Amino acid sequence: MGKLTLRLIKYFIGIISFVSIVCFLASSIFLSFIYTNMQYSELKTASNKIYEAISAGNEDSDIILEYQIANAFILKDGKVSSIGSGRKNNMPMMRNNNFSNLSEKGKYRNPMEGEFLYYKNSTDIGDIILFRNNRFSVEYMKSTYIILSLIFSIAVIISIPIVSMLGKRITKPILKLQKASLDITKGNFNIDVDVNTKDEIQELSKSLKIMAMAIEKKSVMQRDFIANVSHDFKTPLSVIRNYSEAIYDDILEEKDEKEYLKGIMQEVDRLNILVMDILQLSKLQGGTDILRKEYFNLADFLSDLESAFKIQIQIQNKNIHLNIEILNSTLEILADRNYLYRVVYNFIDNAIKFSNEDGIIELSCVESEKEIKICVKDDGIGIEDSYIDDIWQRYYKNKKSGGMGIGLAICSEILRLHDFKYGVISNVGKGSEFFFVVPKVQG
Repeated sequence: MGKLTLRLIKYFIGIISFVSIVCFLASSIFLSFIYTNMQYSELKTASNKIYEAISAGNEDSDIILEYQIANAFILKDGKVSSIGSGRKNNMPMMRNNNFSNLSEKGKYRNPMEGEFLYYKNSTDIGDIILFRNNRFSVEYMKSTYIILSLIFSIAVIISIPIVSMLGKRITKPILKLQKASLDITKGNFNIDVDVNTKDEIQELSKSLKIMAMAIEKKSVMQRDFIANVSHDFKTPLSVIRNYSEAIYDDILEEKDEKEYLKGIMQEVDRLNILVMDILQLSKLQGGTDILRKEYFNLADFLSDLESAFKIQIQIQNKNIHLNIEILNSTLEILADRNYLYRVVYNFIDNAIKFSNEDGIIELSCVESEKEIKICVKDDGIGIEDSYIDDIWQRYYKNKKSGGMGIGLAICSEILRLHDFKYGVISNVGKGSEFFFVVPKVQG
């Protein structure tokens, strides 16, 4: 039996016990009170009928038998006289006939320690005092307690197998999910979490499956990232090693030696850029207060980018044309200029990388009432739909792009920290449009 099932049984028995205790207390207090008042009411009714019978000169014995009256008296002028045919039964009561001190109703104990309920009805023929044995009330309460005890016992006996069955139905899918979660920790993402409980457990199973798929995807990307890092570091390190050996062995001419040293410095710079990119991405993902926002002119900002890329050898080699369209030269935005420069720079650099010869890259601003949309559009090879959601990931790398594929991940983090909406629209063979949206400065 599972721990959850035992806990359910414990809780269920606890609830039944609590309800039973409440019922016992309620019956002891309220049921006894109600039942006793009913007895007084019957004694009052019987006394009224006896008064009517005595006044009319009729027989009262039938009334005493009907209402189970144990003793009946009339108290008048300090004298007590018995009523009914059972006068011998009245003798114990007559031994202590100080009935004048009795209140309207209550309990009376005779010299033989018998407990009675009594009712005194004041009439013109005297006080009619009726007694009824209280053992009926005690027996009634005992019967009530016995019935409640039986109900409690039967409820416990029935509830244990029912709760056990329900507990198994609840714990079975939970144990299944537990096993699946342990499989995930071991790297097994092909898990069976299909449960049909139509409740929160089923929703949990769906969430666990989604989590497994996401972790598996991240795991694959991480492995690819490590492979890409190893490859991107291995190549420049190999070049540095080979060039250094050639210089160390003194097999180069002085002119070639300088070229080799220049190559070593270039590879070191390349490694430095890779390391800085990784550190930059970690910094962006770990902090929210690294931005230094300021107001700056958007037209000047984009013009600086145009100047930077016009001297790019890659543009000249591919004969790519970079067109910038700014309709409003007075627009200002609030952002971290340096970080935003890196975003647009990366967008344009990727556009150059994936554009064909004689291609056109358009850098434009689309102004609306509340926001400004900055777009970088090319007419290159485009991106397949299956890659659209992955290109912003840290470990994603397009096989055709080269590098470790963290440029767009850095852009994504920068735009996220700015709270700017961003995205990409692409058609294979027709090009791509990368964009982000900046809220317009109010006032």
